[in-house]
Amino acid sequence: MLKDGKFLLITCAVILTLIWVDFPWFLKSLVSQNLANEEIKQTAENIKIEGFRNQEQQFWNNIKELNSEPEEEPLPETPIEKVETTPSKKPTNTPKTTKPQKPYRRFLFVGDSIIYEVAIATQNNLIAKYNIKSIKLDYKISTGLNRIDFYNWYDRTSKLLKTYKPDVLVVMFGGNDDQDIRDFSGKYRTALTEPWKKAYQQRVDKYAKLISASSVRKVYWIGQPITSRTRYNTFFPIFNQIYKQVSQNYPKIEFISTWEILSVKGKFAPILPNKTGRKGYIKTADGVHFTPHGAGIVADTLIGEMQKDKILKTPPQKK
Repeated sequence: MLKDGKFLLITCAVILTLIWVDFPWFLKSLVSQNLANEEIKQTAENIKIEGFRNQEQQFWNNIKELNSEPEEEPLPETPIEKVETTPSKKPTNTPKTTKPQKPYRRFLFVGDSIIYEVAIATQNNLIAKYNIKSIKLDYKISTGLNRIDFYNWYDRTSKLLKTYKPDVLVVMFGGNDDQDIRDFSGKYRTALTEPWKKAYQQRVDKYAKLISASSVRKVYWIGQPITSRTRYNTFFPIFNQIYKQVSQNYPKIEFISTWEILSVKGKFAPILPNKTGRKGYIKTADGVHFTPHGAGIVADTLIGEMQKDKILKTPPQKK
């Protein structure tokens, strides 16, 4: 009996040492054993996934941190402030959309880096389901409608509209516009002040007027989604309110809000299901840029709006 007890103690000590030396190996072995029930296997699997997430988070923190702000908890909903708007020039009896004279075949996406994944996801959908291949993406990182001294989107868009002649234009700005601004008279305006909001609204209005005067037949202005960052969640609702109000003055432009579809009860949700029910992370570690899964959710919403507007015909359902 004494020998058996001593042998058992030595065996336990060896097992604990092996677990301490190589815990991932232990988890892998445990999951693969028939003796482990489903609860034990699921717990081990969760521990493995959490370890992978931590490694992924550390990887992105090292190579793609946009600023020095620490990762933050889900944020309280920021009330959208009222912004003074330009008096509407849209006749009250003017229909918002017109009937297409020919198929919509040429699509153009413009904006900063945030639109990249959305454009790719939409492009894949248009090619696979609608056989539309005339799609152009023209994006520029670290740009927007604020620092036109750094990159002039008015000039760039004018050139694109004249040379590419799209039927449909999709725009998305704001990711780099969270800074002070100089209005069109050259006066310096501090961010988040009323003069700053008015100056930014004038920038948006000028851009809306430019694209509305072109031959493009339909414009979708995608609003910025909720993020995991306090700073962006302060600026983005203000931008979205301006985009929405300005678009209402131009019949060709339709504002698409992404705030609600990428949040849960007004809070940032890192993992969400797409229309098929498959769940995934919607943002990269910076909390702002889309993952392919998150971009796919926005692309599905955009495609749905195009179907409602008869720009795209609903593809037949597979039996």
